[in-house]
Amino acid sequence: DQALMAALTLPQGEDESLDDFIKRAKQDAKEQSIKAAQKGTEIHAEIEAGFTGGKPTEAYSAVMQSLTQEFGECNWVAEDSFSCALGFGGKIDLYADSGIVVDFKTKDGLTDKAPVYDEHGMQLSAYALGLGFDDPIRVSIFIDRNDPSKVLQHTWDKKSHEKHRDMFLSLLSYWQLSKNY
Repeated sequence: DQALMAALTLPQGEDESLDDFIKRAKQDAKEQSIKAAQKGTEIHAEIEAGFTGGKPTEAYSAVMQSLTQEFGECNWVAEDSFSCALGFGGKIDLYADSGIVVDFKTKDGLTDKAPVYDEHGMQLSAYALGLGFDDPIRVSIFIDRNDPSKVLQHTWDKKSHEKHRDMFLSLLSYWQLSKNY
């Protein structure tokens, strides 16, 4: 999206060749992507700080309100690393020992519909597998980078967990075979 936005919004200089304009548009798109990633990292850190006893921020408060509304009070664990005997590991944004696994995604300009993809479900199913949760509740929370008080919560349906887990395990198997792991 960043590349298309750059091409649509940057003016081409009068004496600028098309090749030079394309290079400049690509550079602008790259800079915008880096800024978006940095903002996403900042928001993740603010949310983590809220869950680990730091000062509550706008993003943390919005996430906490959304989770509490659906799940009530839980003992949350934030930014926890794990390794799994199946040969993978990761760092989970948030989970509760009751079997809830949460991942945060930041996005510009959230609408009323959560932008979910199978990859998000696979990531959550992999985390659940790594934690040993057989019947997890998987939650994707989207936070607007421009307005961190705006969040959308998507709780995945239970029956998609098996599909997403199997999709992940298939990719893991491929990766392990290709790397002679």
